[in-house]
Amino acid sequence: MTTPHRPHALATDLDGTFIPLNNDSAAEQALEQIRDQFASGRLPLAFVTGRHFDFVLEAIVQEQLPQPDWILCDVGTSVYERVSRCDGERGAGAGGGDAAMPASGEATAEAITSLAAEYRPSQGFADRLDEIVGEIDIEHVRREIAGLPGFRLQEPVKQKRHKLSYYVAEESLEDCHVMVEAYLAQHALPYGVISSVDPFNGDGLVDVLPANVSKAFALDWWCHDQGYRNDEVVFCGDSGNDYAALVAGYRAVVVANADRRHAARVHDAHMKKGWSDRLLLASQSSTAGVLEGLRWFGWKPEDSLAGETSVVTDQEPAFPLAWGAVPVGHRRTQFTVFAPAHESLTLEIQPNDASAGEPRSVELTRNQSGFFTACVDECPVGTDYRLRIGSQAASVEDRQPSIPDPASRYQPAGVHGPSRVVSQQFPWQHDDRTRCERREELVIYELHIGAFTKEGTFTGAIERLDELVELGITAIELMPIAQCPGRWNWGYDATHWFAPMNAMGTPDDLRGLVDAAHARGLHVFADVVYNHFGPEGNYWSQLGDYFSTRHDTPWGASPNFDAGDSATAIRRLVIDNAIYWLDEFHLDGLRVDAIHCMRDHSEEHITRQFGREVRQWSERAQRRVWLIAETNVYDGSMTAPLDENGCGFDAQWGDDFAHALLACVRSHDRLTVRTYQPHEDLARALQRGYVFRGDVGGDRGREELGDATAQRVDTSSVVYCIQNHDFIGNHPLGQRFHQITAPETQAAAATLLLLSPAIPMLFMGEEFACENPFAFFVDFGDESLRQAVVEGRRHEYPQHDWSGGVLPTDEHAFESARIGAVAAGNLAMHHWYRELIAVRREFTQSGLLAGEHLIVRTDTERGCYALQFRRGEEQLIVVCRLADPSQSLHPNDGTMSGPDIAEFLQINGELPPLLLDSRAALSGDPNGSLELHFNHAVVLHTS
Repeated sequence: MTTPHRPHALATDLDGTFIPLNNDSAAEQALEQIRDQFASGRLPLAFVTGRHFDFVLEAIVQEQLPQPDWILCDVGTSVYERVSRCDGERGAGAGGGDAAMPASGEATAEAITSLAAEYRPSQGFADRLDEIVGEIDIEHVRREIAGLPGFRLQEPVKQKRHKLSYYVAEESLEDCHVMVEAYLAQHALPYGVISSVDPFNGDGLVDVLPANVSKAFALDWWCHDQGYRNDEVVFCGDSGNDYAALVAGYRAVVVANADRRHAARVHDAHMKKGWSDRLLLASQSSTAGVLEGLRWFGWKPEDSLAGETSVVTDQEPAFPLAWGAVPVGHRRTQFTVFAPAHESLTLEIQPNDASAGEPRSVELTRNQSGFFTACVDECPVGTDYRLRIGSQAASVEDRQPSIPDPASRYQPAGVHGPSRVVSQQFPWQHDDRTRCERREELVIYELHIGAFTKEGTFTGAIERLDELVELGITAIELMPIAQCPGRWNWGYDATHWFAPMNAMGTPDDLRGLVDAAHARGLHVFADVVYNHFGPEGNYWSQLGDYFSTRHDTPWGASPNFDAGDSATAIRRLVIDNAIYWLDEFHLDGLRVDAIHCMRDHSEEHITRQFGREVRQWSERAQRRVWLIAETNVYDGSMTAPLDENGCGFDAQWGDDFAHALLACVRSHDRLTVRTYQPHEDLARALQRGYVFRGDVGGDRGREELGDATAQRVDTSSVVYCIQNHDFIGNHPLGQRFHQITAPETQAAAATLLLLSPAIPMLFMGEEFACENPFAFFVDFGDESLRQAVVEGRRHEYPQHDWSGGVLPTDEHAFESARIGAVAAGNLAMHHWYRELIAVRREFTQSGLLAGEHLIVRTDTERGCYALQFRRGEEQLIVVCRLADPSQSLHPNDGTMSGPDIAEFLQINGELPPLLLDSRAALSGDPNGSLELHFNHAVVLHTS
C-alpha cells in the first residue's frame, strides 16, 4: 500500500518554527500565504508547543496566526480542542480559520478572552494522564518539590494539574535537575523531569511531568484520537524538545534555523530507521521552512517548489539546469535528459524492493531543443532506473537495450549498472566555520581518495584530516571523484560526471568528508575533467551530438563546444556540472583539468563562459568559490578579471617551476613533453614566474626574453609544486621526487617551494617522503581499452624505459600506491615540512612574504637561487643550492661559506641570523657555521 501523496493534517511547533523570526521577510510572506490557505479550512491545523495555553492565545492574536483546530501545549500536558470543531459546526476535515484580530494587530485582554472561549480542554487526554499518575496527591508533590533548596514555584497560570513548574538559578540548573530526579525516585513517583533555560531572561526552568509525557506524547495521543497514521501528518519543529516527534514517523520538517546538531540527530535517526522519504531539512527558516515543508509533502502539489527546480523550455536552457534525477517532493522526482538525436525516450523505473510491485515505464516529454523531462510520482529516493531509447508503446522486438543515465547522480553498480535517485538533503554542520580568504593563505594538499587511506573511501579519509591540519595544510584537492569504470582509477576517465565514484562511497559519504574538513577549517577542492569523455561506460554518444567532430584529445572524445545546435547544451552541461559539485557537495573550489585542451572555436571560449557563469552563481549563492586552471603553460588571461576580458579564475598551475627544478637535479629525466634547460630555466621561472607561455587558442611555447626585458608576473595566482600526480605517474616506476633524487634534495626543493610567493601544493605522502610509488592505474573491463592504455603511455612518453614498471591495468599498481602512515615514513622530513609551513604562515600573515617585497637572485654556474624579501630593515632570505650529482657545474663549485653567500646576496657585512637549515633538519646535527652545500637550503631572517 502506498503512502497518500497529500498530507492529512499539519502539526507544528510555534517558537522558532511557525512564528516568523524577527526581521525575516520571507517568513512573514510565508505566514501570509499559509494564513490565506488555512482560512479555507482545507487542512486541519494543530499547534504543538511548550508554551502555556494563555501564551499560545497571545501568540495567535499578536502574530496574527491562523486559528488552529487543536492546541497541544504546556510541554505536552494539555490538549485543547476548538469548540466549534467539537460541536461539529465546521465539518470533518475542516482547517483553522483566522482569529478575530484587533485592528491594530496588538494583543489585548479582550481578544485573548474571546479566543479562549472557543477552546475547551480535552477530557480524554486528561483521563489518559490520570491513568499514568494514579491516585497521587499532586498538590502535595507540588509543594514538596517547591521546598527543595533552590526551587521556586512558577506563577499559578503556569501550573497545571499534570504540570509542576519551578524556577531555579541558571548556574545550578543541572544540580537541581538531579535533585528532583532523586526526590521522584525516592518516593517512587511516576513522573519525569524536563529542564531548560528561558532564552528571553536566562531563568532556569524545571518542569515535572507525568512519566514519559512530552510534546511527542501529546502528539501521538492526538494522532490516535483523530485516526491519523503518523505518515499522514506533517510535523514541523526546530529544537531538541521536538526531537521525539521528528523521529516518530511523521512527515517531519526541520526548519533551517534549527541547531545543526539537532538537524543531524534527526537525519541520522531517519536513516537508521530506513526512512528515505519522511524528512525534509528545509532550506528556509521558521515559517518559510514550514511552507517549504508543506509543499514538499504535497500540500498544493501544483506549486511544489517550482522556484527551486529548473524548468526546461524550448528557449535557451535554464541556468543552472538540473540534469539527471532530482527529488522535488515527497516520493516525487524530476528527470531531465538531453537526447536530441531521438524523438522518444522512456524511463524504466525499478521498484525499491521485490514487494513493491512490477517495474514500470514512463515516457518522457521532448521539447524542440531535444531535452526530455518527466516528473514522476511514487519515485522516492533510492529508486533505480534506466533509460530506453524509443517509445514505451514500442513492441518488445523493436525495443532497444536500456542504458544508465549519463547524468546519473549515483551508479551503485558502476558505469554499466542502473542509475539511482539520491537525496540532495544533508545536515551540514560546519558551513559557518572560517576558512582562509586570501590566496596567500593557501597551502594545498593533492590526494587520491583511493590511495590516501587503507579503506580508500571518503569516510576513511576523515581520519587523516587532523594530521593535515597539524601539518599546516589549509586546502585539500581531491583528484577526480566522478564515476569511472572499474574498481580503481586515477579519475580522468569519468563517464558519469555527476556521480561520485561508487568505489569511494556514496554521495552522502562525500558530503560527510567535506563537512568534516570544514569543521577543521580546511577548504575542499575537487579536480574536474571537461576536456574529454572517458571511453568505457560512455553512453552520451547514444543520445546526441555530445562529441566534437572538429577536435580530439589523446585521452578520449572532445566535448562539442562549437558545432551545431547541440553545442549550447553541451556548454551548459559543463558549467552546470561545475555548479552542481559546488552547490550540492559544498565544495569550496574546482581545479579544471587540462583547460587548454577544452577545444573551442566559438566567439566566447568555453573557459571564459565557465568563469563568468560560475562567478555569477557564486555571487547569487553568496559563496566564496575558488577556481584553479591546469593550463600546462602560463596563461595570463586565465586569472585576469572578467571585466578585463579574462576568465576570472583565482589561480593556475605553474608546471614550469617543478620541471625546471627537476632539470637542475636530475638532468637526464624528463617527466613532461616539454624540454627544460638545467638551471637556466629555473632562474627564468623564479625571475619571471614562468618559462613557457600561451593561451587556450593554441599559441603556446617558450618565451625567449632576456632577463632585463622580462617582467615578473604575480605568482600569488600561480600554484607551484615539486611533484604532483602527473609528475610521479609519468615516471615509468611511479617514483617520487626523493626517490629519483635524494631526501636532502627534496628538503632543499621544498624550502624554495614553501617560501616562495606562489601558492604551494604538496602531493600526498610527500611530507614524510613516502616510499610507496604512485604509478598510473586504471581498471577497464574492455580488453582492447586495457591494451590501448598500455600502448598509449609508451607512445606519449617515448623517452622512458617502460620495461620495468608495473602495468597500469595491474591491480598492484593501485594497491602499492596507498601512502601508509606518517610513522612509516621519514619523520625528520615531516617535521621539516611542518616548520617550513609555520614560517610561511608567520611571514605571509605579517605581509613580508609577498611578491612586492621580493628580489630574486640566481647564479646558474654555482646552482644558487635566492628569494630575498625585504621591507624596511626586516629581511627574510631563502637561499637554495641545487645540482645533479652526476654533473659538474663549475671547477670551483665546492661548499659556499658565509662570505660566499653574502657576496651572492650582495650583502655587505654580516649575514642575517640563520632561521632554518634543511640539511641540519634531516640529520639532526646543526652546522657549527653557516655553509651552503649542494642540494641544501637555508633560511635567514632579521627584523
